[in-house]
Amino acid sequence: MGVSILRVPLALIFLIFGGMKMFDAHGFVENVANFQIAPFDSAPYDMWLAYFLPPLEVLVGLSLLSRFYLRGGLIISLGMILAFLVGIGSVWYRGLNIDCGCSGGSVSLGGYPMHMTVLAIMLAATVYLIIDLVFPSKEVEN
Repeated sequence: MGVSILRVPLALIFLIFGGMKMFDAHGFVENVANFQIAPFDSAPYDMWLAYFLPPLEVLVGLSLLSRFYLRGGLIISLGMILAFLVGIGSVWYRGLNIDCGCSGGSVSLGGYPMHMTVLAIMLAATVYLIIDLVFPSKEVEN
């Protein structure tokens, strides 16, 4: 029960943000290129990533919500969150002021510190869920 408190909101974040990006795929291609991280800063690689990432986020969200292939969903979630942290950290370090496209342009999460904070919380939740899945806590029966 306790891990649902982490799993469900994490799933909803992936479902909602991935879904919003799918509605503006062309705009998200531009967002990906704005990161200026090779090779995804030019065609066709920016397009490949922009068209691949939102459906993957939705699938991860569905996996976390339904617990179907939960282990795989958590591992992919971990990889995506780490990649997002590196990407946002990179543009922040280089002083680029871009729209990251996290929400498909519909919602602003504020500046880079807020993005990094949200991603760090998502990372902590994912790591906790992975640890709980690998080493389940034993419930005490009365």
